[in-house]
Amino acid sequence: MKMTSKLMMAMLFATSISAETYTVFIHGKSSKNHDGVGTTDVNSYWGTNANAVSGSKIFVGYDGSTDPRTYGTARAQTNITTGLVNYCKGTNTCKVVCHSAGCYAIEYWLASLGDTTTAKGFNITKVTALAAASGGSELANLIGGGGNAMDQSLQVTTARGAYNHNLTAGVIVNHVPGYKTRFGSSFILPGADDYAVAFHSSCGYNRAGGLDKCQSTFVSGNTTYTQYSGHVRAPSLTAAGLNKNHSEIMNEGAR
Repeated sequence: MKMTSKLMMAMLFATSISAETYTVFIHGKSSKNHDGVGTTDVNSYWGTNANAVSGSKIFVGYDGSTDPRTYGTARAQTNITTGLVNYCKGTNTCKVVCHSAGCYAIEYWLASLGDTTTAKGFNITKVTALAAASGGSELANLIGGGGNAMDQSLQVTTARGAYNHNLTAGVIVNHVPGYKTRFGSSFILPGADDYAVAFHSSCGYNRAGGLDKCQSTFVSGNTTYTQYSGHVRAPSLTAAGLNKNHSEIMNEGAR
């Protein structure tokens, strides 16, 4: 059948209105199993926080006690792959909001992609990393081998050596650090922290150390810290407002 101009326009119009922009939420460490990919926040990891982001939402969940680098049933890498294939290809676009070890998981996935997301057919515009644990946590070092698979994966040396953090498949990772407002774990975590993750991790720096700012380069004594390639401070964080507590960081994910 010969395609008329009206039929062609109708098809193009139908394609355009079916396109969706999704926010994909990827959670962090948890004692619960949040296994599932879809519109339901299984076992309510995000709670009402996800309401700060408008539009269509997809939740990528997994067993929060498992190593975020692993594949299999209720595992992060399998469910991330499923979610991004189902929702972030074709005419759809996605922005990813991750928290803590969920950032470890998506950064590992991006680094393992081996090419840009565009070349692989994915339409991922950015990652907003809330209190990212992709650089590990000294609290996990303290737990050592006695913790679960998630705890062991979060040891600083393990997390930093798990993949090439400079590889982000062409997607910019925007870092938003969490910041405590009362006494917390500073005697264990170097520099500024959010009770669980120090700024060296949550700001995407290329080495561990005591830092209290998110910026492309930070000099402390004789040591220079730089953010990994493809990692930046979230643009909304000005020099006067680098520190965000947990009630504020979700609002950054909405930007």
